[in-house]
Amino acid sequence: MAKDCREELIGRVKARIGNVLDPKQAAAVIEVLVAELADYEVTVRETALAVYDDANDRILKRYCACLRIDGKSEGTIYQYRRTCRKLAETIPKQYSEMGVYDIRYFLAKQKENGVSNSTLETTRANLSAFFQWMTQEEIALKNPCMNIKPIKCTKEIRKPFSDVEIDALRGACRNKKERAIVEVLLASGLRVAELCALDLKDVEMERKIVHVLHGKGDKERTAYLTGIAVKHLQAYLLDRKTLSAPVFTNRLGERITDEGIRFILHSIGKRAGVDDVHPHRFRRTFATGLAARGMDVQNVQKLLGHSNINTTMVYVHTDDSAVAMSYSKYAV
Repeated sequence: MAKDCREELIGRVKARIGNVLDPKQAAAVIEVLVAELADYEVTVRETALAVYDDANDRILKRYCACLRIDGKSEGTIYQYRRTCRKLAETIPKQYSEMGVYDIRYFLAKQKENGVSNSTLETTRANLSAFFQWMTQEEIALKNPCMNIKPIKCTKEIRKPFSDVEIDALRGACRNKKERAIVEVLLASGLRVAELCALDLKDVEMERKIVHVLHGKGDKERTAYLTGIAVKHLQAYLLDRKTLSAPVFTNRLGERITDEGIRFILHSIGKRAGVDDVHPHRFRRTFATGLAARGMDVQNVQKLLGHSNINTTMVYVHTDDSAVAMSYSKYAV
């Protein structure tokens, strides 16, 4: 029979609150705690002798397969899988046996490890989606996240590049490939995975069109290039020794990877003295620039390839000066 640990728990609580409450307040808390625990037995969560069961692995593989069928990107699937695996590592139970207190405990442990409220809310949302799927598939009786409210977090303002920063990035490019990557990202708003997946047949130089065939969820859409982007892309392609299928290649002539693009952009940013240079910031700059010049947000949404306009709004940054200018133009 498991040991009743109520006295031990009360002692630990008493030790912790002694540093934040005066003796009278601490005594009152302990008195309430003792009364509330009278009808319960408290045992230590047992993890050392947990027997491995691959049921969780099988459920997670099945879930990821369903996400692929629904058109989720591999990046999104990776994030869901990572969250669920962390949960299983922290709570030694089958997913179908987990309850609301298990989820609360997991989120509390994540918070103790220094996770921000924004990341914690993403974790909660990922788990809620996972357990909702389990209930729909009749693997679990109910969603244990149902009664856990969204976690409030301060909205992080992710700013696009300024004109000065863009000029600095352009000036810091050391070769034609770097400049082509910068210009194509600024002109098209492509995701880094889409940029890497581009083949020569996908680009119509004369029409300044890019056929995006490998976007999020394998959805097809059309992106566009500026004259400057076409000029630098053509210069890079002419400078290449071989015209292989991929538009952008590494030093070995193979298709460049996400990591390769990120490394190049980080290096350019370091030379330019611009912080936080990564592919998504180019995408945000693209969207914000179009919106600032008057493009309807629905058209921006279409160019970005978003299915939800709320996602597009996250990308469009409007500063106070732009709001003031717009007000002076439309106010009576």
